Amino acid sequence: MDSDRRDWGAAALSLATVVSLIAGVAVLGVAPVAADQHTKDSAEDYTEESNYTVTFPNPTDHYPGDQNAENGSIRYFFAGEDAFREIDAEEGAFIHYVILDADWIDYSTCSVDNTAAFGIDRGGDNSGTRTDQDLVSRRKDDNFRDDGLTIEFYTHGDLGGDPPYMAPEDAIVAQQGVGSAGGPCLTLTDEPGWYQLQGFLNGTEADNGPDERPSDDARHAGGTANSNYLYVCECDSRAEAEERLGPAPGDDTGSDPAPTSTPTPAPATATPSSDPGETDTPAATDGSTTTQTLEPAGTDGGADTETPTGTSVPESEPASGDNVDDDESTPTPGDGPGFTGLAGVLALLAAALLVRRP
Repeated sequence: MDSDRRDWGAAALSLATVVSLIAGVAVLGVAPVAADQHTKDSAEDYTEESNYTVTFPNPTDHYPGDQNAENGSIRYFFAGEDAFREIDAEEGAFIHYVILDADWIDYSTCSVDNTAAFGIDRGGDNSGTRTDQDLVSRRKDDNFRDDGLTIEFYTHGDLGGDPPYMAPEDAIVAQQGVGSAGGPCLTLTDEPGWYQLQGFLNGTEADNGPDERPSDDARHAGGTANSNYLYVCECDSRAEAEERLGPAPGDDTGSDPAPTSTPTPAPATATPSSDPGETDTPAATDGSTTTQTLEPAGTDGGADTETPTGTSVPESEPASGDNVDDDESTPTPGDGPGFTGLAGVLALLAAALLVRRP
């Protein structure tokens, strides 16, 4: 009997040793993952290499939570082409997790029904919240927290797993609240001020392309990025928020980014004629206009300006910048010195001869 106990004890000890070794291997296996920035705690900040823009669709979405409880909406845009290249993921990656941290936004009453849009915009060239690949159906799990949101996607290791692929030039677009079946659901902090969200994205590089399973040597990588600053106050515009709260930290454009202005072409200047006897060619009178061609003004690092090489001239009005004036029109034979003065002298001499004729 004692012999049997010793045998079972030895067997149990051996099993415990094997379990410990397996656990040790598992723990050791985590180290490379942490080393290549696969976890949020070990990931580097790629804010400067990314465009992570968050906006509130409605002015009331900015209101403190005690004035707009469970009635807020939010919109996200993330593009990280430079970040992908920074972590050597030029071939793109299969996404595993998207984590949003914002201890000033309560997501806990939200669900998938409150998601109006969530997907990948191929090439990052769609307008609004239109996407080319839906991400809602690729979710494996999600967690709407009182301080953020966590979304886990299927991977190739899951049964029938079909993880979403993101190329460096793609963008992730999402909107929660307004426009969804469930409607608004967010509650902001009660404390007015300027706030940011932090986003974390990780995955496995697509070293065999977007349609093939990654190789066993494929790198796991991830990174974080901070959003623009958003204001929280009972304010109907960013200007009003700046009056009440002061300017946002840094030089961020915030939730109401100014539209990019189109450079105004410089006025066209008349080119002197090589022959002093030539005059400017009058504008066409058949209603046609010339085509304006814009060329870069230079590459010296100055402001973006464009210099026109031609001017579109409507028949009914002068071209902008030509300063056409009635006093500066093409001379006529009766104006100024020259031919007209000599004709006058000859006329006087002819008259004098006629008077003196017998």
